[in-house]
Amino acid sequence: MSAKSENTNRRSDRISLSTSAVVKFKESNEIFWKETTDLISMSRSGAGFYLERECQVGRLVSLIMPMPKHLRCYDGEKELYRVWGLVQHCSQLSGEGDSGFHVGVAFTGKHAPRSYNENPLQSYRIAGMNEDGTWRVVEAQSSFVVRRHPRYWVSLEIFLSALDADKNLISDEKAASENVSLSGAAVYSNLNVNVGDSVNFDCIPLNFSAMAIVRNRQTSDYHLPKLHLEFIDTKFPVEKITLPHEQDKDILEDEDLSTDEENVPPIEEFAEV
Repeated sequence: MSAKSENTNRRSDRISLSTSAVVKFKESNEIFWKETTDLISMSRSGAGFYLERECQVGRLVSLIMPMPKHLRCYDGEKELYRVWGLVQHCSQLSGEGDSGFHVGVAFTGKHAPRSYNENPLQSYRIAGMNEDGTWRVVEAQSSFVVRRHPRYWVSLEIFLSALDADKNLISDEKAASENVSLSGAAVYSNLNVNVGDSVNFDCIPLNFSAMAIVRNRQTSDYHLPKLHLEFIDTKFPVEKITLPHEQDKDILEDEDLSTDEENVPPIEEFAEV
């Protein structure tokens, strides 16, 4: 299966290339299927690709591929990179002539959890990061709920303003978005704000302005401070975003989860945010 298109607006820490991977998915202890596909994009923390078959969000898949050494978290000298991935999104292609699914996975390491060996139908959620840079997962109590608002990974110039309790300006700065959705955005920003604070969000290129609440604050893979914002009583004009393919959303729909397990929302919550 060939990759449909490359998203030139992706973050610099992801690369788009034609690299084949073998994906294996278990339907039960006895039944599984394999499919060879071309990766759309990859990073140290995950990958995106197209499959003919559906795999449920929250389930684990295994991948074998010739991963570039600088993107590996382990096995740097081996020819093939074997890694487990947690399915973060699986959306059916809807364009004319398209078939199959666009899948994004978060890399969870070299070995599957022990509970997976006991029950391959077990659902998982991200609960931080492992020491080797892969995502740490824990068992989910229920199956994932499909995200209400898909995220679009596009870098936009943003102007953020920190406000006090009376909505007075405290400080402001230029920033850049990592991703946006109808209901929120992840933004690279040095603004001195905490979880629960209010900010004013201005995207001049798209003529959009909104009040937002800081829902999470973390450091990105490349040590850049990142804020996760939820818009208040307004929606981002995603229809104005120009993407090469309407299905070309990022590989890690839920990468905004905190690496602090205590701050990780339950599965039902982050599936809707």
